[in-house]
Amino acid sequence: MITKIVFLVVILMPDGEFRSKTTIVDTCPSVKVIGDLYTQRMNRSEILDWNASCFPMNFEMKEAT
Repeated sequence: MITKIVFLVVILMPDGEFRSKTTIVDTCPSVKVIGDLYTQRMNRSEILDWNASCFPMNFEMKEAT
């Protein structure tokens, strides 16, 4: 089994559009660093809101036939 860590960010833009970005990472990023980054973007009115999650995903290894 292979485990990958997935980091997902969903951003609410000023025009009401939701944008998302999913990245495979080695470790989950610091909650403080990510929070500070997106809070600064909210303070500059670049985004209205955001949320993020980081979680493991498991994949079965199948033998090639």
